[in-house]
Amino acid sequence: MSLPTLLLRVRVFAYHGARLLFLKWPDYTFDDLAAMQDTLDGPAFQRAAQKLAQEPEGRRLLEQRPNLGIDTVDWQTLSMLPLDTLGYNVWHHFYSNGLLKHVVLGPPKMQWGEEAEFAKARYRATHDLRHVMLGLGVEGYEEVVLQTFQCAQLYQNLSALIVLLGGLKHILMDGRWREVFSLAPKAWRVGRQARFLLHMPAEEMWTLSLEQVRADYGIVPVGRRYPVAARHPDAGRIYDVAA
Repeated sequence: MSLPTLLLRVRVFAYHGARLLFLKWPDYTFDDLAAMQDTLDGPAFQRAAQKLAQEPEGRRLLEQRPNLGIDTVDWQTLSMLPLDTLGYNVWHHFYSNGLLKHVVLGPPKMQWGEEAEFAKARYRATHDLRHVMLGLGVEGYEEVVLQTFQCAQLYQNLSALIVLLGGLKHILMDGRWREVFSLAPKAWRVGRQARFLLHMPAEEMWTLSLEQVRADYGIVPVGRRYPVAARHPDAGRIYDVAA
């Protein structure tokens, strides 16, 4: 597999960047966001694959290539797990925030090698798992805090842009300066000290307590959203994942 040339990266960045800049949702799509990430952070996902290869859990993921996605998880079972488990809190996060929806991406405009492409797909699939691990919801300032953590674990240009531009927006326009200034530095320190979360075989850990998993990976939560204090009234019903 030949790696993307600089010319191709510039062309893709210019096209999809213009769509994001001049169009409003839903006239631009997740494909535009994914293309921007492919352009900016292909080398970051090559480094992610190298990090995976450095530990047994990561090497097993690279060998087995498990598909962690909306339609591969038994959400009903997760919703009935004990309140303190990783699995229940992941279900609560997805369900209460309306995230049980398919996001179908088209073929990538550029590829960075088989292992890097798996690392990228796995990284995207576990994004909201990191929200739960850090105790963060989905408000804008919380996404900035999470991206700070992600930059500390694996520097990415897109994450850095979100931290910079998103941080300014939520400080100046939304009045969230206390949250950003107090939580973002903490998230950076936690990211630097914790184990690389991409190593987590999350599919095998749903029944473990969230606090145990955090301790195993050296995560000190920066928010207080998880674990939740009470079971959601919709827990246990049958789920039809939205297309």
